[in-house]
Amino acid sequence: MRVTQQDIARIAAVSQATVSRVLAGDTRVEPETRDRVLGVMERSNYRPDVRAQSLRKKRTELIGIVLKRERNDAADDPFVSALITEITQSLSSTQYHLCFDIAHSSDHQSHVYDEMLRSRRVDGLLLVEPEADDPRLRMLDKDSFPFVVIGNPKVAAWHSVDNDNVLAARMAALHLIEEGHKEIVFLSGPRGVAVCEDRITGYEMAMREHNLVPRVVPSDFGHEAAYCRAMELADTLSMPEAILAMDDFMATGVIRAATQVGLSVPGDLAMASFNNSTICQLIPTGLTSVNMNLSILIQQAVRKLIHLIEAKEAVEPSRYVVPAELIVRGSSRRRAHLS
Repeated sequence: MRVTQQDIARIAAVSQATVSRVLAGDTRVEPETRDRVLGVMERSNYRPDVRAQSLRKKRTELIGIVLKRERNDAADDPFVSALITEITQSLSSTQYHLCFDIAHSSDHQSHVYDEMLRSRRVDGLLLVEPEADDPRLRMLDKDSFPFVVIGNPKVAAWHSVDNDNVLAARMAALHLIEEGHKEIVFLSGPRGVAVCEDRITGYEMAMREHNLVPRVVPSDFGHEAAYCRAMELADTLSMPEAILAMDDFMATGVIRAATQVGLSVPGDLAMASFNNSTICQLIPTGLTSVNMNLSILIQQAVRKLIHLIEAKEAVEPSRYVVPAELIVRGSSRRRAHLS
């Protein structure tokens, strides 16, 4: 049988209001009374009713995130699992928990955010992969709802945490150029997504610095989409010397396509990508990848969001940039350099 606040009050010989004040941490409760109530709670294995507490505090103690992915890609994508793991770990030392949802299109994503806003299902939101003139940001800002952008909001000064993705892509592209590759394709994610546009800018910057012709091939996120785009390159005999992929998961789609048409990585095709996930260690010779320091990025975003939720006054928007570093492995080497 579940122990209630009324039971605790009766056993401790205090009013239910006193029990509520103890749970709320009210310093006006006498220390002796507080210790007696807490002792009864511990002996009775009492757990507060989370729903009742939420109503009193006018908070759900949930933060939300909605990710736009196809179902199969979301299930297999190491970035998604790393993102969720890092958020839950960052929340583990707080009273907040994660509310996670998947959307399959931009319209669906906006609908989910709108529903979260109207129902106040969460206290604040983390937004990933913002798009140019993203309607989610305008909607949340208009409602004065706490949110932090993980990425580059581009068009306005909102609270954000990000990498310098222009610099990260330029660094990766320069590495491939320094390895001696001249025909380098950037297999990007969808056009219009800020992180994709920033990485395209950095890649094109590096190519033009060395008088090389940039070639961007847009793709949906995910292994399967990248595999299909790489097969199109192979089928049209336009496979380059090297491919810089939007992330490690998409790089595996390229490697699968290359293997299927008889190309070796490295040797016939050099590869580099982003995120430095565990996938990099599973590929023969290893996958060269930019470490985006996701754990630091998420910790900063979660800390910033909780501060916004609990702040009594408006907080001036700020942007925190997390450094990235290139981790070189065998996939980016030229044939002449292979042992």
